[in-house]
Amino acid sequence: WEEDGRIVGNATVLKSRTNGRYLVVNVAVDPDYRRRGIAYNLMEYAAQMVEGRGGRQILLQVVKNNQAALQLYQSLHYRTIGSMTTWYAPVSHIREIAAEPETAAEQGVIIRKLGSDEWQTAYEFDKQSLHPDLNWPDLPRPDIYKNTMWNRMWNFFNGRQNETWIAVNEQNEMAGLVNILSEWGRTHLAAIRIHPDWRGQLERPLTAVLTHHLRRMPRRNVRIDHPDDDEPVNQLLSEAGFRPRRTLTHMRLDL
Repeated sequence: WEEDGRIVGNATVLKSRTNGRYLVVNVAVDPDYRRRGIAYNLMEYAAQMVEGRGGRQILLQVVKNNQAALQLYQSLHYRTIGSMTTWYAPVSHIREIAAEPETAAEQGVIIRKLGSDEWQTAYEFDKQSLHPDLNWPDLPRPDIYKNTMWNRMWNFFNGRQNETWIAVNEQNEMAGLVNILSEWGRTHLAAIRIHPDWRGQLERPLTAVLTHHLRRMPRRNVRIDHPDDDEPVNQLLSEAGFRPRRTLTHMRLDL
């Protein structure tokens, strides 16, 4: 957006790997030019551009307590999906959470490594446990949990480790999942997923598994993105030494 011969506002739009899905990753207006409708007009133009290119939806993130931005996007018919908090902790600062295995055992649940033939089931479970649009910037790859012998060899020679543990009931149905992705020289990425029917029951045993294995990882930072409204897991992460870095609200516009 140009005024008086200079740029005073901009919006950045990116195409994601998901067909028809675009991302708005930056909207900025010079402080001296705010409250003139520039951001609104930029976002309207961005939507028109995306629709003209065959896009079906636009996603964006906004700091949860930024009420002005939230109201702007709501006025443009963006719908709130939910909020994700990013947690960080150095491996050396992580404290192991007590397992209390009797909690899971009483429910007929065991926690074990994901079998090499269960990766597709784990992917479907992930989609049931977390709204797809809370993944950023793209949906999880269908092979995210694939861990065949060939994958393990490829990971080994590329300094990569991808480990998954699952909680299963007496019928061998997945109730929870823990994943740790480690790549040489990079921050470890971790995730906890719990099926809606098992929330309030598996948070502690799954967090115990997570912290137990993270304590044995190379001494780097660990990052976990987790739903802001999942108070039990967030409380356990805090007890384990993680600290929240930021909370972002995910919003979507369907075209």
